Amino acid sequence: MRYGEKFIYDYYIKMATMCIKLLTRDFEDLIETNLLLDALSGKYHLYVSDSICDLLNTDGKIDKYLFDLNGYLVLKNILSQKTLGLMNTAIDHLESLSDQELKFQNISRHYANDNVYAKVGEKTKQGHTDYSCNILNYGEPFENLIDWPVIMPYLQEMISAPLRIDAASFMSRNTGGGFVFHHGYAELLPYSEYLFDQGTFRCASIKISYALSDVGVEDGCFAVIPGSHKSNFQNPLVGQIPDPKHPLVQPLSTQKGDAILFSEDLSHGALENRGGKVRRTLFYSYAPAFQASWGETTQVSPGFETRATPQRIELVNGPPPFEDQVTKL
Repeated sequence: MRYGEKFIYDYYIKMATMCIKLLTRDFEDLIETNLLLDALSGKYHLYVSDSICDLLNTDGKIDKYLFDLNGYLVLKNILSQKTLGLMNTAIDHLESLSDQELKFQNISRHYANDNVYAKVGEKTKQGHTDYSCNILNYGEPFENLIDWPVIMPYLQEMISAPLRIDAASFMSRNTGGGFVFHHGYAELLPYSEYLFDQGTFRCASIKISYALSDVGVEDGCFAVIPGSHKSNFQNPLVGQIPDPKHPLVQPLSTQKGDAILFSEDLSHGALENRGGKVRRTLFYSYAPAFQASWGETTQVSPGFETRATPQRIELVNGPPPFEDQVTKL
């Protein structure tokens, strides 16, 4: 049999096998298939926490499928109103402090003027342009997100290795501000590589974006190119502010309390903020424990180890040396 004939033969064998499996599935599985197709067609907007998994009791199968397919998940309403209130109150106070006052707390503002990826917005009432800053050493409640219970199962599934938090920051985007598309081509950035090997996710970097304010398209919401985390070619839109009308671009509107979990290898950015209000976002980044952290962004406040759980401490400091683990045995 010639190569081309064998290829066609194998293709139809696979198709026939899939059809047989579909016809022999029970009723609940067929409902799951129908809902999955609805999700992919946009009926559920790919927001995986729209109770689809709860209704079907699929143990995260749809989550895994959609994350592998698109490179991101939108998790709805995972921060309580109380938590949001504490965080926004803390950030209100942070906003009122000068750069010099923040330095006394080991917090550094990094203004968008110095970031080649950023389109700088207008100044706020406090006189700040767009900026980001390390947030963990601002204390609780930001420390609590390090091992947030809703997020940990996803991280353990997607990284599949001893992991650590390698960056955590607060980002403020004002009217006019935006962020260009970046990443989406693993060969350029192996530290962010997306990999699925022998039935297991082995992601080099997973990020969580927590919305502390409602962010729609007009407010400069997060934007991605779905599936670009597996691309073998560089994104042609890299270096451009995402255009919500472009057919490749998927804007991801969120309400405060929502989170976006995504592979760092996914092409992502932020639309231009034209809504007249400040976009407040937290970004927490995780990686295999052997990768280095991003320096100051994982600094914690004094007394952290006396109030933190062992899991939280390990996520910040990394797992103990192998010799220590052997000694415990």
